[in-house]
Amino acid sequence: MATDALLVVLVACVASLFAHATLKTARQYEHLDRSQYGVLPLVLVFWLLVPAALASQGALDRYSPLPAPALILVGVITLGTVALAFSSFGARLAAGIPLAGLVGFQAFRVPLELLLHALYGEGRLPVQMTYAGRNFDIVTGLLAAVLAYGLWKGRRADWLVVAWNLLGLALLINIVTIAVLSTPVSFRYFMNEPPNLLPSTFPLVWIPTFLVQAALFGHILVFRAGAPQLTRSSARQPTVVTDS
Repeated sequence: MATDALLVVLVACVASLFAHATLKTARQYEHLDRSQYGVLPLVLVFWLLVPAALASQGALDRYSPLPAPALILVGVITLGTVALAFSSFGARLAAGIPLAGLVGFQAFRVPLELLLHALYGEGRLPVQMTYAGRNFDIVTGLLAAVLAYGLWKGRRADWLVVAWNLLGLALLINIVTIAVLSTPVSFRYFMNEPPNLLPSTFPLVWIPTFLVQAALFGHILVFRAGAPQLTRSSARQPTVVTDS
């Protein structure tokens, strides 16, 4: 379907941005060794290849009895995302990427929400997971674009960044909660059809295992960028490398 193809394009764009930011930031630190560069492919395999392989093979299709493999996978990946964001790797990204870039990155949630609405129109997603229902995450992406532009123009207001970041994180938690309660598990709350099968359907599995993770990772980096003392405790100051 065209929606699936557009999702793959969006995933490729977000992955490319993540890879570009990682490699560009890494070059600022002379003390990095080759093993630390290896974090990037490991993360992409963890976020992308493993879920794709499991979903394609039908290994995530069972939702009853609990525990559901799909929800276990998303939970494990989420824990890994949080750990990575609070690691020295995350500290380097928070210190090396301009705040406008960290905020503007979250604008990808606008096309994501449009895709979710398209999936609803195709009868593949319940309404509560879209902006026609209970998902207001598109607000985060729209505000991110506006705020990032202001930051890029030099109009920095720390309280506004914190407020936006808290709002975005709250809206992310909101839709994740709704998504879990819409899956066909024993504790399902939203009983309207269709159920949420994103965590077990390829390529839709990349929404909870990659795009949601990227949003969460980005929010944590914004918090870290606003806490210089935390960042400095986890990473050395970047060294400017000049060509000899």
